[in-house]
Amino acid sequence: MKSLFKIICRYSVTAGVIIFVFLLSNAAAFLFWGYKTMENDRSEKFDREAVEEIGGELYRENNVWKITETGMAKVEEMECQWMMALDERGNVVWEWRLPEEFARSYSLQDVAGFSRWYLHDYPVAVWRSGNLLLVTGLDMHTIMRISEMMPISNISGIPAYISLAFTVNLVLILFFVLFLGYRFYRALKPVGKGIESLVEQEPLCLREKGMAGDLARKLNRVSDILQEQKKKLSRRDQARTEWISGVSHDIRTPLALILGYSDRLKKDESLSKDARKSAEIICGQSLIIRQLIDDLNLTSKLAYQAQPLKKSLCSPAQILRECAADMYNEETGEEVAEENTDIELIIDPETEKVKITADAGLLKRALRNLIGNSVRHNPGGCRVTVRLYIKEKQIVWEVRDSGKGIPEAVVENMDSQTEKIHIMGLRLVRQIAKAHGGDLVFCRRETGCYDAEMVICMDKNTNI
Repeated sequence: MKSLFKIICRYSVTAGVIIFVFLLSNAAAFLFWGYKTMENDRSEKFDREAVEEIGGELYRENNVWKITETGMAKVEEMECQWMMALDERGNVVWEWRLPEEFARSYSLQDVAGFSRWYLHDYPVAVWRSGNLLLVTGLDMHTIMRISEMMPISNISGIPAYISLAFTVNLVLILFFVLFLGYRFYRALKPVGKGIESLVEQEPLCLREKGMAGDLARKLNRVSDILQEQKKKLSRRDQARTEWISGVSHDIRTPLALILGYSDRLKKDESLSKDARKSAEIICGQSLIIRQLIDDLNLTSKLAYQAQPLKKSLCSPAQILRECAADMYNEETGEEVAEENTDIELIIDPETEKVKITADAGLLKRALRNLIGNSVRHNPGGCRVTVRLYIKEKQIVWEVRDSGKGIPEAVVENMDSQTEKIHIMGLRLVRQIAKAHGGDLVFCRRETGCYDAEMVICMDKNTNI
């Protein structure tokens, strides 16, 4: 979190500095423009609004110039220090708060001088009213008089200047936004790729410098830890697979002897009927043990992806028929027949034309496990119905039986290890289905037990 906070702070400070520079430059530009126009606007306010109105309130009575009460009120409202009116000869004919040290008569040269500048350090505003020249003294501490001439082209070009300034600012902002965004993207791009590599469990070696240096350093550390754990898990899984394979190989030799001798004993007419029956049971249980060993070896290989899929173009309907035929024809088929178990196949017509790319041997193995579960767990006999159909671009082998079905405890413990429930066969079915992009689905009955469906997705190599 500290590294991320550091990156955000650095990016925010950089963005803040750029924004400050833009604001400062714009403020300087506006201040310069205001400096050039403020005083003229202020003077124009006095000339055209206030002074002109006051000039209209002056009148002459008995050769003496006076001002009306309304005019005097306007004078007192003005923000000025003094005011006087000059006649055509330059004499002061009316005054208001005019300092004593000021002259009461001015030549043409004097009027020309102070009308554009100052009079005794007072900035003045001059306006003609009839035959009189009104002179207004402004506050020398708050107003500065600047007399400049400006071409009309400058005034008429103000909209163009504003548009140009806006465009320049916009271009510069976009440039800096893109530049900073690119730098930020370039700094975080290795981090993003590093995270993707961690997801794929690939080793990392990120450059631990720059804005995202701390994050890169931590990602490299995490990568090292994960790679070390991966090696340990790989060694453990390899040892487990080799152990299971070795045990399976060691068991097969004595198991083959047991099967051979029990098969000979159950066919020996010199033995009693009970002895032959016992030999037959030994043979059947030995076959189950062999099946369990094969399942254990296969599920271990599938779990650690040590079992390569031998995919080829095959028919789901043919796989189902061959599986049912093998179960009747092999030695386990005798047990199926004797226990009054019937296997019914229902194959939808549209599935007859379907060809999929899959490992036919593994799919057949999965179907044998599903059907075999129904046979083994219903010793009094049952009817097993296997339906093959297509649903939403998925091939479904639905296995139902008329017996007790799959207990709820088995379904709940599919992903957990328990000594009380042996579900390796169903787990193997699910592994085979997932290896083909599918899954094992359980369908609940009203009684609370379940039936099973093996679902395989129809990929792009499926032919109809």
